[in-house]
Amino acid sequence: MLITLLLFGYYVLTSMKSYLYDEEKINVTTTSNMVASFAAEYIDDETGYLDTISFDRFLKGLRVDSQMRVLVLGKDITVLYDSQNNQNLLGVAQVRPSVLSAINGTDGFVRYDRDDIISFDAAAPIINSDGKILGVVNIIYVPDTTSHFIDAILTEMIFLIIVISILIGVVIFIVANIVSKRIVDFTSKITSMSDDGILDEKLDISGNDEISRLGEAFNMMSEKVVNLEMQRVQFVSDASHELKTPLSSIKLMADSILQTPDITMDYVREFMTDMNNEVDRLNRIVNKLLYITKMDVHSNDENKNLELISLNDIVQGIEKNLQPLAKKADITLVTSAPGEIFLMANKDVLWQGIYNIVDNAIKYTDSDGYVLVALEQKNSFVTIEVRDTGVGISKEDTDKIFDRFYRVDKARSRETGGTGLGLSIALSAVKYHNGTIEVESDPGKGSTFRIILPDTVPEKEEEEEI
Repeated sequence: MLITLLLFGYYVLTSMKSYLYDEEKINVTTTSNMVASFAAEYIDDETGYLDTISFDRFLKGLRVDSQMRVLVLGKDITVLYDSQNNQNLLGVAQVRPSVLSAINGTDGFVRYDRDDIISFDAAAPIINSDGKILGVVNIIYVPDTTSHFIDAILTEMIFLIIVISILIGVVIFIVANIVSKRIVDFTSKITSMSDDGILDEKLDISGNDEISRLGEAFNMMSEKVVNLEMQRVQFVSDASHELKTPLSSIKLMADSILQTPDITMDYVREFMTDMNNEVDRLNRIVNKLLYITKMDVHSNDENKNLELISLNDIVQGIEKNLQPLAKKADITLVTSAPGEIFLMANKDVLWQGIYNIVDNAIKYTDSDGYVLVALEQKNSFVTIEVRDTGVGISKEDTDKIFDRFYRVDKARSRETGGTGLGLSIALSAVKYHNGTIEVESDPGKGSTFRIILPDTVPEKEEEEEI
């Protein structure tokens, strides 16, 4: 700011000095030419004699600036007249560039800058009516008034720059202090989060500037971090509990075998069967946890290994795999599709997502019920609707069923071998394909899960190539 003001002041002052001195130059050269045009009347053409008395009276009548020293020089460039009556100068030749130019018939002008003192030296030839050069009018002028005026302007400008700098400096200091205070507060809160592990820090937001928007973004980030941390803690707690349950059962049965010396082989076989079932359950939980972790890691990958697949083939394959489970529970499993539907997808991931929802529908449907899987393609979207006549889900539970390890009916989940991870895996698989899942359910009336995927089919030429 200060450099800008100084540069601006220097430019203004320089421009003003240039303009004023140019005006003074015009003034002195004009005056020399005017005096020279009348001076020929006071010089004798033959002798070169100057009527100094008459010329002096004439010069005073012109009211020439008193700061201008007027000299009249003869043909030999010696002084014939001095407006300041310096007798010592009379008869002395003036050999200066301006005088030499004038005696040769050309106006002369020289500007001298010595010790911060500026002086103008202007000369004009005295020419009679016959065009003969009779002498030279030489004016020496020191523009003190202009110099004093410029010095006064310089002083005022310096004072003005100082005042403006102080005022703007105070304003900038206040504003910067306000801004820096908020930034310091931000830094303190962020440091608390990183060093002390305090994740629920919030910033006081005021105003509508960039700092405020940064604070809002920080608060949103803090809230998300807190939610993620809560989910992580809950996930670790739930996973530990789920893993601990089969391990505890295995430990209990192993201890029973070891602490019973006369145990029969029938009991051993029964215990080993139960232990094997618990190991299978433990293996299912671990595999699903590994699958969820894999989905979390690769959900944002650009290369998702998508290919053009037939959705009908996937659904028919799932029906074939789950039909024995449905028949065992006396449940009718049917699929419906208006025609062949193709889309770009990761076959394995999409299979797992649809499979878990259909499997879940069968497990929560009573005997003599049915599960319907219907396909539809409309408005650039593909819909997979899984409808069942099962126990249904309450409104309170509908918002939680996709949470990891959450089970609506824990007793039924244990009977069916459920881990509470199936729907969470299904949601991850659908989100992997930029899709959504909608749920409609009433307790005792069944549920409808609606998977909606974007119809990302390649252009016709690409499709033919595939």
